[in-house]
Amino acid sequence: MFYLIKLPDGPSGYVNLSTANDWQAWIRKSLPDGLHKDVQERLISNLKHVLVGLEMKAALIVPHAKQGKLLFESYFHMLNFEFCVGMFSICEGLGSALWLRENGLNGSAADRISIVQWKPSLTKVFDPEGKSNLSADVDTVKTVRDKLHQDKLGARENIDWHAFSYDKAFTPAARAMRCLLGTNPSEVPKKTNLTAG
Repeated sequence: MFYLIKLPDGPSGYVNLSTANDWQAWIRKSLPDGLHKDVQERLISNLKHVLVGLEMKAALIVPHAKQGKLLFESYFHMLNFEFCVGMFSICEGLGSALWLRENGLNGSAADRISIVQWKPSLTKVFDPEGKSNLSADVDTVKTVRDKLHQDKLGARENIDWHAFSYDKAFTPAARAMRCLLGTNPSEVPKKTNLTAG
């Protein structure tokens, strides 16, 4: 599947994005050996589609933040929120796979893995020296994601929508993405907009 998004004022007026299949090589290289075959294939399938979805969101978010007036402001905030939800899924998928293998498991038992388990595994591989501050960015992404993932009735009425701003939501999520893509960069699709600073 190939996505083409029309944006005003771009060099050609369009943003060309990668296909879901273009992401398979990077995902495979980023997953540890020894996962159950079905678990690995499901992870690859899920993550490649999330990554393409993040590209589409970034193609709208960044021009709006830089130029303004491309989106309704409320939609812009929701795109920032959705970018964080997708980014959390990428981190959770990779981190959980790494945690499983560190603990001699292959995922076939459908183990439930919490963030306190998988986040250290993720940062150990993708930001071993802590230079990119991946751990803090994952926490920020989770905080944004959790604002609309509340399970208490009426808990959402006090949400500060500024928490979904470009600086508070998209920027840390994009920085976390660049940190992940900095590992195995030769396998990252050439056309992606997820590596932009």
